[in-house]
Amino acid sequence: MAKVTEAELRAGVRVGVLGSLALETAAGPTPVGGARLRALLARLALAAGHAVRPAALIEDLWDETPPEAPLHALQTLVSRLRRLLGDPGLLPSGPDGYRLAVEPDAVDALRFERLAREARRTPADATVILREALSLWRGPALADVRSAPFAAAEAERLERARLAVLEDRIEADLALGPDLQLGADLDRAPSAGLDRALGADLDLVAELEALTAAHPLRERLHSQLIRALALTGRGGEALAAYERIRALLAESFGSDPGPHLREAHLAVLRGQPRRPPGTPDHPPGNLDRPSGSPDPLPSNLHRPPGSSDRPPGNLGRPPGNLDVPLTSFVGRDDDVRRVAGLLGRVRLVTLTGPGGSGKTRLANTVGRRLTPRGGVWFIPLAPVSADDVPRAVLDRLRAREEPGPARPVAPEEIVDRLADNLADDDVVLVLDNCEHVIEAAATLAATLLGRCPRLRVVATSREPLRIDGENLHPVLPLELPDPGSTTAQARACAAVRLFADRAAAVRPGFTLDGDALTAAVEICRRLDGLPLAIELAAARLRALPVEAVAARLDDRFRLLSGGSRTALPRHQTLSAAVAWSWDLLETDERTLLERLAVVPGTFTEDAAAAIGGTDDVGELLTALVDKSLLHPAESADPLRPRYRMLETIREYGLRRQEQPDAVRDRHARFFLHLAETADPYLRTADQLRWLARLDAERDNLAAAIRWAAESGDADLAVRLGVALSWFWFLRDHPPESLDLLGRVLQVRGASDPAARALVVAAHALATTETISRPEESEAAFAQIRTALELAAPGAHPVLEMAGLALAIGSDANLPNPSDGRVDLPGSSGERGELRSRPGERVDLPGRSGERADLWSQPGERANLPALSGERVDLWGRSLTLLVRGVLTMNAGQAADAAQLLSEALTGFEGVGERWGLGTTLSTLSTALRRSGDPDAALGMAERAGRCFQELGMAEHTMESEVAAATHLAEAGDVEGGRRQFAYLLERVGSAESRAQVCLGLARLEWRAGKLDAAREHAMAGLAEAAPGRSTPHLAALLLAVLAHVDAAEGHPEQAVRRLDHPAVHVTLTWNTPVAATIAVALAAGQLLDHRERAGQLLGEQLDHRERAGRLLGAAIVLRGWDEPGDADVRAVTRRAAEALGAAGFAAAHAAGAAMSRAEAEGLVSAIISGPVS
Repeated sequence: MAKVTEAELRAGVRVGVLGSLALETAAGPTPVGGARLRALLARLALAAGHAVRPAALIEDLWDETPPEAPLHALQTLVSRLRRLLGDPGLLPSGPDGYRLAVEPDAVDALRFERLAREARRTPADATVILREALSLWRGPALADVRSAPFAAAEAERLERARLAVLEDRIEADLALGPDLQLGADLDRAPSAGLDRALGADLDLVAELEALTAAHPLRERLHSQLIRALALTGRGGEALAAYERIRALLAESFGSDPGPHLREAHLAVLRGQPRRPPGTPDHPPGNLDRPSGSPDPLPSNLHRPPGSSDRPPGNLGRPPGNLDVPLTSFVGRDDDVRRVAGLLGRVRLVTLTGPGGSGKTRLANTVGRRLTPRGGVWFIPLAPVSADDVPRAVLDRLRAREEPGPARPVAPEEIVDRLADNLADDDVVLVLDNCEHVIEAAATLAATLLGRCPRLRVVATSREPLRIDGENLHPVLPLELPDPGSTTAQARACAAVRLFADRAAAVRPGFTLDGDALTAAVEICRRLDGLPLAIELAAARLRALPVEAVAARLDDRFRLLSGGSRTALPRHQTLSAAVAWSWDLLETDERTLLERLAVVPGTFTEDAAAAIGGTDDVGELLTALVDKSLLHPAESADPLRPRYRMLETIREYGLRRQEQPDAVRDRHARFFLHLAETADPYLRTADQLRWLARLDAERDNLAAAIRWAAESGDADLAVRLGVALSWFWFLRDHPPESLDLLGRVLQVRGASDPAARALVVAAHALATTETISRPEESEAAFAQIRTALELAAPGAHPVLEMAGLALAIGSDANLPNPSDGRVDLPGSSGERGELRSRPGERVDLPGRSGERADLWSQPGERANLPALSGERVDLWGRSLTLLVRGVLTMNAGQAADAAQLLSEALTGFEGVGERWGLGTTLSTLSTALRRSGDPDAALGMAERAGRCFQELGMAEHTMESEVAAATHLAEAGDVEGGRRQFAYLLERVGSAESRAQVCLGLARLEWRAGKLDAAREHAMAGLAEAAPGRSTPHLAALLLAVLAHVDAAEGHPEQAVRRLDHPAVHVTLTWNTPVAATIAVALAAGQLLDHRERAGQLLGEQLDHRERAGRLLGAAIVLRGWDEPGDADVRAVTRRAAEALGAAGFAAAHAAGAAMSRAEAEGLVSAIISGPVS
């Protein structure tokens, strides 16, 4: 059977929402069970191809009553939907949220809207296209998901669109009627065709009568009914229909029929049911023309006030004065649709946004898609003072009057004159650039809207007008590529498309390939996606390569100064565009904004108060948001809103600062206070809130450390390093932590020696995550040893973790069970003080099932620390129990360990601290598995995964999911395990997580006998487990799988050479069971087939086989316990016993098992480092 490709899978998916929810996948029609799952699919389908943020999905699915863990509940729904779709790639996730990866035409609602727009572009084919669009409807929109919070409004919108398209289709049908009714070409028309046409008219009348009954106030339907009656020779009924709607309007609202009804009525009275040629038809519905389609040639070029602006009748455009754009309009399709849609429902829309965001161009584009009878009139207010705003509007509107000399109007009469001019006419005014005359523009707009019932106003401003009836549409920066986007995805982003379009205009032949695309993306990102800035940057390509433009953006205000000569002065340079906004600020607003320019990331109100040096910042922040100089940012805590500043605005503010050092120092000290406050809460039930706060401030915390280092303030730098060390530990030492801790240690000056020693330990501990060679490991452990000698014992959990790492990674510091102590280097000496770190180096959430061993011999039991009187807090006592359980299990006593760990679990559950919970559950899972209870172990692993997921510890969460997939395969459902691994591979993010999944898959395929697949997955995992991207143990484990494959394929020498790798040598120096896994893989390579070695000496055969037996015994020493249930150990042991005989194998195995750990390590190292024989 041919394999179904990903493209074919996606092509086979169809979603229907125009009726009850319908899903069709590559497998055929697929029922969707559960109201909330149907709602999720419908919500994602309506945004097909676009990501939807998790917060928006939670609101749309649960509204004001979300579950206790809404993100987890959403992820569960997403997982169910992925399984239903049959392809995880159909529902990918990214930084922007979840996206249904299907073409828009795969969703019937989006196809319906596209066909409606297409019909407006091609009037000749409108009837056929509109009928196709309407045929997509199977019933009321979203019929079976109406209970979802988002569905009612969306269904209403779709139903309105359906009615508008229905009216358009009727309009197209009516356009055919007059020719037949007037007898045009009757001599050439077969009588049957004429009968069919007249029959269609009669059916149309019946359809319109039903529609007007269902929508009694829809004037367009009534006018169409009047025209249809007249076309079929029923003029009396047409007049009666007019009278009915006239009376209904008068009785219900005291109003008269609108112009469309009046025109239809007059046509009947005149016996001319058809519109005169050339007059514009009613604008069809609220669905606008796509931004990429050609506009009709406008006749409303800019003319001086007083000149006639009425177009010739045959051009079909209403009057107005919108200019013809000279360049393409890129990346604002959604904005155009939303604003045009708003103007179909409301009368005042204000486009707000920072300077250079494209507000004026958007208003012009929307205006050119509107067809009000009185026209769209553009009023530029940039050169106008506040007192002259009404006259500027009047001067532009005088073009609507008959030609002739203009009558002077006194200032006090201007507003009345404007109201009389507009009166009851259908007119759209565009008031452009209102920000510097905001009060005058708001007052005039409110007055005219109140006196002219059919007037609509579009205002552009950097702040709202703030009058009744105003609807805001923020004009945001253009879409930017996500980090890691493919070439196609980057090219498709609006900002990059705009840059490419403008660059090609000044540099013929310019294409976005290779380095040019990388530079273009960098330019667009650093310019915040602002269209004006991007266009100014593209203009520089007249003289500079695109890479040079990107490199010079540090001095953007000097670079970006070559705009169009005909543009407004403030649009000719980037500096002038920002200065226009800056100069309109009040003094206190300007001062605060300049000080906030030191903030590299987002910030909260309390941070703004501290950095700005004032307590009363709430109103100032609101004013700056209103003026588009600050923007609301997404916040994990709705009670603590966050703000951000565009990089261009920030750079301008930094240039204007008078005391930048003092402001940066206030910034650093505020975030030091935050970090020191948060640190102890990270070990409580409230840790999630504080982790989220520190996560949100990562850019600011990094900036604080950099400033402390640059300014030479050693005390500030060291205190920051101490306060953040446990946060970085819980975040698995993110890449920036190593750099920032290194910067702290480079600062010379007075600081607390014990605190500095703690930073040294934290830096070395972070280094152990990235080392790739034994000498690097030795250097890191030497740093830890020195730090622990200087640090205050037990002062901080990071010191305990560093001591544990030293014990595991250095033979000299191994605990000796014979002396009855298990204290680690640098510990406080109080038994049980050790805090455990999740990771492969101890039996905490160990990666890929490999656990550390603190013992030199299996079966030895330590004199474990007592509990009484030593740790009185519940978290500390639980941690002591956890450590005792770890040590007991590593001593080979799994049942005793499970008891201790169960007590620890009870304590951590009482505290509610998730790291302790997850670590205990993960360790208990291993203990239960070794005790022979795999089902209970799986349950514990799943609970651990949920704890780590709540903490955002992705690698540890992935460990639990890998364990679940492995359990599935080991329980006999190999195909199920394979599918689960494939699913995990689709959704993993980090390199380490991908390496973990590849390792699990490689082991599954190796044990299933599929050597090629095992090799493929192991090689893929190695590519992800490169130094600096993953810990060395993952690379070593992947190499062990490859060594097994090599040996199975008859290449033992290659297996040995493969294991001669830096990652293997590093892990051999650590006291972890990874070394045992290497020993077992090496033993497999030593067991050579008799036929392969037939030409060699018998003694040499025995030598290799004896080595295999010894290696299997040494593996017990390296692991710390015997594990005969392991599939690889069992298989290699059976082959070795067959090769050596029972007695020979027992002797060799016993010899290996009698070795010390150092001797066992030496045996493995000698074989992989020595010559291959």
